[in-house]
Amino acid sequence: LNIQESRFDVVIIDEASQAGIGGLLAAYMGRKVVVVGDHEQVSPDAVGEDLAVSRSLQHQYLEGFPNTVLYDGKLSLYDMSRWTASGMLSLTEHFRCLPAIIGFSNRLSYDGKIKPLRDPSSSSLRAVVPHRIYGSRESKQKINKEEALEIVSLIGGMCRHQSYTGRTIGVVSLLGDDQAKHIENLLRRHIPVAEIEARKIICGNAAQFQGDERDVILLSMVDSNEGDGPMRKVGDGPSESIKKRYNVAASRAQNQMWVLHSMDYLTDLKPDDIRRELLEYAHVEAQNIVDDGSENGTESEFERLVLDELLK
Repeated sequence: LNIQESRFDVVIIDEASQAGIGGLLAAYMGRKVVVVGDHEQVSPDAVGEDLAVSRSLQHQYLEGFPNTVLYDGKLSLYDMSRWTASGMLSLTEHFRCLPAIIGFSNRLSYDGKIKPLRDPSSSSLRAVVPHRIYGSRESKQKINKEEALEIVSLIGGMCRHQSYTGRTIGVVSLLGDDQAKHIENLLRRHIPVAEIEARKIICGNAAQFQGDERDVILLSMVDSNEGDGPMRKVGDGPSESIKKRYNVAASRAQNQMWVLHSMDYLTDLKPDDIRRELLEYAHVEAQNIVDDGSENGTESEFERLVLDELLK
């Protein structure tokens, strides 16, 4: 496209939360612009840039220049449009995930305003599955080999299980890229390439999954507690970056979300730790699903036995 000659009545910019100031080139080509994004999801993180150098250059050359914050490489096109747009339309209806899956993000980032419209019975898979691993994080790396091996084993089982026939699969590392790369290497050793391609199996961090989805997502928390007391608290992060990553990661699964962890969230994590929030939600939600329609709704021993089999 030639930006001097290519002009459109309307330009729609999707995933604007991931576009930096360079996205303004697309906006330039439209007489009207519709900017679609979510400020609660991952924003540009100035990859490859030294932020200290950027700030120094801002102070040196842009003193008195309006909106110098635009040039730090971390502000998204969506953020810029929120300052200047004549109005905003909030889309609250959610179609991708089962209600039990989107429930965590709904509580974490959207104050419960999201309206999940998928019927829970539209999937035969249990929506949320927390899975405790007795693994440990490598001391100076962001790798948990036990979690990685368990994920590859689970995917191998899914590829053979009739309930997962035709299901697409993704793996998200909640702590850096090293774990995702390690899992991908294991997958290529143990799962046929044709199977990986057919099921669109990819491994990555939350940002790499933004705008994407899979039938089944396996989250690897990576961290483990090698000390005596609770671990150091992990909060929302600078500019809520960690909160945004968790929001994206926990909302990519359409039908089933696994949360693999090597921590006991009740003893290893402090109450306001975001990792504990996710684990607590996953364990409570999984128990709610098991208890749904419990013995209180049965009128005989036969009905109770039938209910047990259905739940299994």
